[in-house]
Amino acid sequence: MEPRALLLANGEVTRREIQRLSSVQFKWIVAADGGAHHALRWNLPPHYIVGDLDSVPPKLRSQLPKTRFIHRPSQDHNDLEKTLQFCQELGVVHLTLLGMTGKRLDHTLTNLSVLSRYDHCFRLTILDPHGEMFLVREHFTYTGKIGQLISLLPLYTAEGITTRGLAFPLNHESLHWGKREGLSNYIVENPVQLSIKRGRLLVMALYPDEV
Repeated sequence: MEPRALLLANGEVTRREIQRLSSVQFKWIVAADGGAHHALRWNLPPHYIVGDLDSVPPKLRSQLPKTRFIHRPSQDHNDLEKTLQFCQELGVVHLTLLGMTGKRLDHTLTNLSVLSRYDHCFRLTILDPHGEMFLVREHFTYTGKIGQLISLLPLYTAEGITTRGLAFPLNHESLHWGKREGLSNYIVENPVQLSIKRGRLLVMALYPDEV
């Protein structure tokens, strides 16, 4: 089985995401600095905490006696990027991320920008309080619930997009940041299939109970 890890960042994490992970087995749980607070709150003791560790006070450290603290003080990268680099060193293949969105908008956008430099390194699944997200470069297949909402958001541009299984299909079309987005399409047939000639999409599938 290919190595799978859970990465906790310092954005918003709710019970909904935690419940969706209840049946998933992770070889490693890794927190990006302040993501350690989520690990404690949701009883997900991390194997590693990575970053400059300025958000990890002594009291928190004392509650995690089996955790290894990986101090990486460089200011050239934020704590998320340092943690992604560490996951590469571990040999992670499947990476599930929590706490990537919410709180400050600039942090959310920066997190997505950082992830777009590493989506070729991992099989990424991003969970937030409303749905699951995927960074897609070439091909994507998804099986969901009929009527489930799916949005296709370009990062920064995506060309030659073709979809199957969505109510409003695209046929060799383009989406561009600031010009055209693919908000709130929905599933009419499974599996949903998507291909892109150039560029990248953020695909967000809302949880079925959001519909």
